[in-house]
Amino acid sequence: MHEFDKLYTVEDIAIMTSFTTRTIRNYLKDGNLKGKKIGGQWRFTMENVEQLFNNDDVAKNLKSKKKLKVMSFIDGVNANIQNKIRICTIIDYYCEDQNTSKLVYEKLVSIINENDDHAQNSTFDFEFSEQENRARVTIIGNPGYIIKTLNLL
Repeated sequence: MHEFDKLYTVEDIAIMTSFTTRTIRNYLKDGNLKGKKIGGQWRFTMENVEQLFNNDDVAKNLKSKKKLKVMSFIDGVNANIQNKIRICTIIDYYCEDQNTSKLVYEKLVSIINENDDHAQNSTFDFEFSEQENRARVTIIGNPGYIIKTLNLL
C-alpha cells in the first residue's frame, strides 16, 4: 500500500455496496473482507474492496441486491424518498482493459464519497465483464448526482 492511497471505512464500503454496516462487519468477521485497524477503526484499501467484490458469495449477493434495487425503482418502491425527482440509469462503458475499468470505478467512488447534496440518497453499482471488456454502472439518485456522474464518464 502506498502511503497516499485512499483508505475506506466500513461506512464507505456500505455505501458502495448498499449493504448494511452490519453485513460489512460480518464479512470482516468471516474473513471475506480484509483490512487494518487504525486508531481503533477498520480501514480498507481499494485492493481490499476489490477482493471482497471478487468473492463468489459476495458477488452473488451484490448481483441480487442490484436487481432488487432496479426492480424496486421500477415498481415505485421509494418509501424513504418523497417529493423528489429520482432517476435510474444503466451505463455500459466499454474499456480497453480492466485497468481502465478500475479508474472508472475509483472516480465513481470519489463522487459518492464527496458527501455533497447531489450524492445524498444516491447509489451506484459497478460490474466489469472481462469477456466483453465492459463496465456496467447502475446509478439511482437525484438528477444532480446523475449528471455529475455522466459528465465524469
